[in-house]
Amino acid sequence: MSARDPSDQLSMVPPAVQRTAVVLLHGLCSTPDELLTVQSALRARGYAVHPMSIPGYSFDAAAPMQQAVPYERWIDTIQAQVSALRREHLRVMLVGISAGSSLALGAAVRCGREVDALVLMSTTLRFDGWAIPRTQCLLPLAFYTPLGRFWQYRERPPYGVKNERVRSWIERELRHRKISRAGSSVIGVGHLREHDRLMRHVRRNLHNVQCDHVLALHAQQDEVASVSNLDILARGLRCRGFRTVVLANSYHMITIDNDRQQVVRETVSFADALAHGAMPEHPLCL
Repeated sequence: MSARDPSDQLSMVPPAVQRTAVVLLHGLCSTPDELLTVQSALRARGYAVHPMSIPGYSFDAAAPMQQAVPYERWIDTIQAQVSALRREHLRVMLVGISAGSSLALGAAVRCGREVDALVLMSTTLRFDGWAIPRTQCLLPLAFYTPLGRFWQYRERPPYGVKNERVRSWIERELRHRKISRAGSSVIGVGHLREHDRLMRHVRRNLHNVQCDHVLALHAQQDEVASVSNLDILARGLRCRGFRTVVLANSYHMITIDNDRQQVVRETVSFADALAHGAMPEHPLCL
């Protein structure tokens, strides 16, 4: 039996799906590997999926040191990608996790109606999870004064993961590499300062997000950003359809934790509804 021609497979994809592009935005100083489960599922359905690596935001394996650039330039890169995709596709959806969700929101503010929908995973507009230390209030001193030269954030257990087997795998990765599926082992003050500036910008401008459809997925036990981040979204967004899904058995990195299959199902279902014009007209919260 001969292998099926790729053009035959493409012809089996509904035109509405072919006309829908998806941009994937990973977390701060990390890689697109954080969203591999979502990427594989969407590509299998026939969507044009574009995992982004953003200079000065993403982890650069070739660089001896990770250098951040202003968050506005992160958004510039996404805006250029969105504009290019709009020339070939009818719809563009942004999918972000952690800082990538803040970045998706910032890009939506900038791009206006060029962004049709958002999937926001573990949205971090405020660091208020159960594992955040009380000294968090001192971080502006590190971000915006010369004291920051002597400080960096080092990843530590539970690495955003409740599943003990996955957590052990991440620990093994970090013993031999500077990066894992859960992110970089160390994040410098430059990246953190720009993320702080991005979060402040997004909180001030949520009402300027023009896309009508937003799905927010968040773990009830998120140790980095509590579910109150969903309340910030609910109060600030003016979209026609805002839906939240609270996950029962994960921490921050929901794409690799216990609820990852539910995350994939919800994301694919949302993309299908967008592609086929079947989005609900009224807000729905779960």
